[in-house]
Amino acid sequence: MNNLMDKEAQNMVVQLKRHGRDSKGFNVAHYLGTTHKLYNVAIPDLRLIAKEWAKSHENISLKELVTLCNKLFQGESREEKVSAAMLLSRFPEFLVDVSEKYIDSWMGELIGWEEVDSFCDEVDVWLREDKKKRIALLQKWSNDEQIEKRRASLVVLCSSVRRDEDPRLLKIALRCIDTSKYEKHVMVTKAISWLLRTLLKYHADAVKLYVKNHATSLPKIAVRETLKKLETGKKT
Repeated sequence: MNNLMDKEAQNMVVQLKRHGRDSKGFNVAHYLGTTHKLYNVAIPDLRLIAKEWAKSHENISLKELVTLCNKLFQGESREEKVSAAMLLSRFPEFLVDVSEKYIDSWMGELIGWEEVDSFCDEVDVWLREDKKKRIALLQKWSNDEQIEKRRASLVVLCSSVRRDEDPRLLKIALRCIDTSKYEKHVMVTKAISWLLRTLLKYHADAVKLYVKNHATSLPKIAVRETLKKLETGKKT
């Protein structure tokens, strides 16, 4: 099976390279925050590649999918990692059964906001399948030395709290924000703002009180954008 998935991963890279684009002098890697090799494949093309692969491999097993995604997440390019996240989204019935060690390991392979956010959209599905057991991983990430994991602890919840009013998600969200609120890096400060604003959908009163009580310690952008959305319903 490993040899088969090695070949599938190699074929995927060939396709990714084929769809690569000239950046025309624009530093795309800097914008995305990644230091990985970049083929500069457009997101719609990445989605199409993942869609077509999933369609032609609809009988793949969970073990095979995990093996392939493991190889892609460990690949050298941004495109391999984003493609792996997109492949997982095509098999949600398998994604919810992926072991925590892989979710944690794959997140550790990511660099920059785009790679993190693309995977976080899928981790949300995994998280909400068993919130009672899996929430603890977010607390672990919020204390991790890798800034991508610290961002992920917040961004995963942006997807979750938009879809689910479970008070446990509010509790872990505020706990992760408490852990990260003194950070200055934009990857974290913007994520805190994003999460607070998303929490307003189901927990406006709790967020309003939290921002009031922590206004001096939260990032200024988070306070400003959250209060603005409370007032107008719109982001600044």
